[in-house]
Amino acid sequence: MENQLKSIFSQFKIKANFNSYQELNSGHINDTFLITTDHKTQYVLQKINGSVFTKTKELIKNKVCVSNHLQNKFKNLPQAKIQQKVLCFVEAKDAAFYYKDVAGNYWNTSIFIKDSTTYLKAKNNLIAFEAGKVTGEFLELTSDLELSKITTILEDFHTVSVRYAQYKKALTLASKERINQSKKLISFIEAHLNEMLILETAIQQQKIPFRLTHNDTKISNILFSKQDKALCLIDTDTVMKGVLHFDYGDAIRTLCNTANEDETDVRKIEFNTDFFESYTKGFFEKCTSISTNERDLLPISIKILPFLMGLRFLTDFLNNDVYFKTKHKNHNLDRAINQFTFINKITQKFSRIETFIKTLK
Repeated sequence: MENQLKSIFSQFKIKANFNSYQELNSGHINDTFLITTDHKTQYVLQKINGSVFTKTKELIKNKVCVSNHLQNKFKNLPQAKIQQKVLCFVEAKDAAFYYKDVAGNYWNTSIFIKDSTTYLKAKNNLIAFEAGKVTGEFLELTSDLELSKITTILEDFHTVSVRYAQYKKALTLASKERINQSKKLISFIEAHLNEMLILETAIQQQKIPFRLTHNDTKISNILFSKQDKALCLIDTDTVMKGVLHFDYGDAIRTLCNTANEDETDVRKIEFNTDFFESYTKGFFEKCTSISTNERDLLPISIKILPFLMGLRFLTDFLNNDVYFKTKHKNHNLDRAINQFTFINKITQKFSRIETFIKTLK
């Protein structure tokens, strides 16, 4: 592995020699490595999963386009400061921002943001507030990015009706054993489907505007300084045209669940109201262009994003685990149970959620 990574790393315009590597395991999809060199600068080398992302070249171009847009927003800052606030990519020796290996895999390299850390879970209200600020800032700074420049990498990524259709197809092909294991979740999906289509209907009726969205705003995709100040969003593989509710709802999904995503003891799952309020305050502080219609649909997005994720986990379980990385036979089923349980916890506090969002401007 080391020789392979060393060879691939050498294909990029980097005036430093490969020293060592460390695998970074936070994601479900891609293979990502931290590369140390004989210089102070370290790099992140990533292999894009071509089975999941068939438009790999376009995906990398999207990331670079968004990076360049953000760098331009901070052009008055020194380059070192920009590299602390923006994920900056390195050109390959052929002037592209990717390298295609002999097996057909696409790789990209970015500058590692030093003195930074990530969290799988928020540890306090400050982390939640900072997460809201940096996500809101990302949406605000990219609100003027020309969406025609961005390729849609995963069609209907957050479209409930499409995810539901995929789930129904998986259900027709699944084994009897896996269907029987999923019975309670199947009933839950049918009981809640209409409510989960509210945001999609608003999009179809053009009640809310399209923006550039990150589409994977879980807490582990935010870099923090050693002083717990949010630096920037990372893992921009899924930057696409969307609505801000995708990013807001997914952030709340991962931030406010008191249990880990694959926790099997549902008694540990609660909705952390303090984190929700702190995150939302930070989000509104930086994302100042939210319309009334957008604000009114934020509460339901908090339910819809875990519903979408639960659908995706259950669909993959029914398909015999072909998409997400799993560690045991029922891993995706456990994840789906977790998400749907979390929706029930949100429902219990939904009135408070709606009231709080209405108080913010």
